[in-house]
Amino acid sequence: MNCDRFLELMEEHIMGELDANLSKMMEKHFFECEKCQAEYRETKEIISNFKDIKQSVIIKEDVLNMSKKNIVKKAGSRKGKKPLMSFVSGAAAVVFFGMFLLTGSIVAFPSFASTYLPEVPVVKQLKDIQNEYNAIKQQNEEMAKLNESLIRENEELKMRIKEIGGVSIPEYQTSKGINEEDNQKIQEIVIEFIRAIYRGDIEAAKKISTEEFKQELAQNAKHYIMINKGNILFTQITNVAKEGDLYMVFVRLNDSVDAELGDYQWNFELVKRGSEFLISFAGKDA
Repeated sequence: MNCDRFLELMEEHIMGELDANLSKMMEKHFFECEKCQAEYRETKEIISNFKDIKQSVIIKEDVLNMSKKNIVKKAGSRKGKKPLMSFVSGAAAVVFFGMFLLTGSIVAFPSFASTYLPEVPVVKQLKDIQNEYNAIKQQNEEMAKLNESLIRENEELKMRIKEIGGVSIPEYQTSKGINEEDNQKIQEIVIEFIRAIYRGDIEAAKKISTEEFKQELAQNAKHYIMINKGNILFTQITNVAKEGDLYMVFVRLNDSVDAELGDYQWNFELVKRGSEFLISFAGKDA
């Protein structure tokens, strides 16, 4: 613990509001730092004096609740002593002095004020402000944690440029992935599939597909064929993710015909048959 932190928590420590761990840290720093020892003793003495004031000099309830009639009555009974106005002035001075001391304690030692003067309006306002501050502080801390989490996620989305099927494509690592050899094989298969459908070569696409997906391609060839769409630009590919028996990879691209529409995405699912990987699903996405 450094000096600034010690001084920040000093009042709460004196009031006995800190938990055991913080109290031990405060005591350790106290014995090691002469400067903080002096500041601590001075503050403790001030707070102790305020406590004494509360028990003795602080405005008594009988004075605070005393009506003007009672003041006059008491003043009239003081034969041979100060006149009425002197008595009233004296009472007012006591009230003012007490309030002056209390106001000073509220500003200088809010924790003290909150403990010993909870019903004073100024203290209530300070407590409300403190509660609002604590709520905002907590929100800021939560936002900071969220930002840290987002930063970590962004760092995990690592990108590298790699050669796939004779073309350089940015690969984004969005999952833990699989071994590099199988990852490369699957990526080359899906790039080959996209090139085949852009050539209008449905048979080439079927050669790297499962029997079930071959039937899908045969029945809905028009849905998959992208002939006359021009040259292809691959803008992004993910590393291969594995869930159960499925291998998944996503490819983003655009072509020279619809370039003004921006990128679109192909989603692929593959399965392993023996030593081969075959496409079991391929679908376009925005």
